Amino acid sequence: MNVARVRLRAILPAPVRRAMFRRLWLGMGMSYAGDRLQDLAQSWLVATVTSSALAVGGVKALGSLPLLLMPVGGVIADALDRRRLLIVGQLTGAALTAGIAALVLLGRVAVWHIYAWVVLNSFIWIISRPSYKVVLTESVPLPEVRSAVAINSMTEMAVSVLVSGAGSVLLSLVGLPIAFTLNSGTYLVAAVAIWSLRGLRSRPDPSQAGLGLRKVLVDLLDGFRYLIREPRLLHPLLLTVMIIVTVSPVTGLLAAIVHAEEGSIVDLGTLLAAAGAGAFVGAAFAGMRRESGDATHRYALLGLLAAIALALFATLPIGLPSLLPMAVIGFTVFTQAVWNTSRVRAVADAAHQARLQAITSTVFNVGFPIGMLWSGLAVDRFGVRALLGGAIALAAVSIIVAIMTRHKG
Repeated sequence: MNVARVRLRAILPAPVRRAMFRRLWLGMGMSYAGDRLQDLAQSWLVATVTSSALAVGGVKALGSLPLLLMPVGGVIADALDRRRLLIVGQLTGAALTAGIAALVLLGRVAVWHIYAWVVLNSFIWIISRPSYKVVLTESVPLPEVRSAVAINSMTEMAVSVLVSGAGSVLLSLVGLPIAFTLNSGTYLVAAVAIWSLRGLRSRPDPSQAGLGLRKVLVDLLDGFRYLIREPRLLHPLLLTVMIIVTVSPVTGLLAAIVHAEEGSIVDLGTLLAAAGAGAFVGAAFAGMRRESGDATHRYALLGLLAAIALALFATLPIGLPSLLPMAVIGFTVFTQAVWNTSRVRAVADAAHQARLQAITSTVFNVGFPIGMLWSGLAVDRFGVRALLGGAIALAAVSIIVAIMTRHKG
């Protein structure tokens, strides 16, 4: 038995062999699975009730707007005990989700209830996410950080594939209410897992301890100044914003697009699973391939690839032909996500880690509501082919940047 365990541990990635990382990884993975199942259910619920791409995009956009304050969450995470912040966040999420689950079970849920839930949950996210990203990188030695980040991203994408595929079948058979009930339970599982991390160095640097409005604003401004002075972080992030603005509408509006084409929640789940599979491959690729050359040039090439995939999705019929473009879109977005997170740990100093991780996450939250707004209006008025405009704009910017940085790539 002991020999078998030793052999099993020998083949596992180094971060997974560490109990602290393993508990954090599994607990937050469960919470992520619950969120994805609820996201699938609530997107389909809004699509079937409203038949509006803008209304579906509104769910995503409203959930993203509070996340613009995530850099503030990064400052808070730099100043307070990150483990306690994560526990409080998970318990609060469990309570909020239990409330929306009760409304769904009683048949009294309205679209505005969904909107309210995503906004409130986003306020929890602005503190929990930067705390989690730093705790994740601190749960392993520095040489294992890139592998740990990649494993976490790959897990999230594997969960997305499983939940989108199997979860859509489950919801079609059992009904949408089960998604909200299960999600509330997964928050509690994550809270217990984080509580068990007694040995985690989750307290801030003494120089960063203590909070006040003035300190939060000063530290936040300092984080942005640090980012502006560091082109290795700034330039790739600017390209990431462009990609999110143009590409995010595909997944954000997918429920409305599928419903308009008279598809089912299983069709929606299949397409989301394809995007998740592509994201899984992207996270694995980024985790195994160390960054070399100029990151801005590399991101420009990824942007061009995403533009081609978006153009194909906008012109091909919904169904099997759309699976490959969805997978490519997932690949490009999450390859960048892993590189962005690991680059902050490698480039930034310790005192700025959480707030820069928060700023990195915020680029998604800046681009996402902008993408939902223009695309929701355009798709409602002109149909899915309106997304071609975003594909053309992204391709043009990517080609120009790739040419300008070709000697650095």
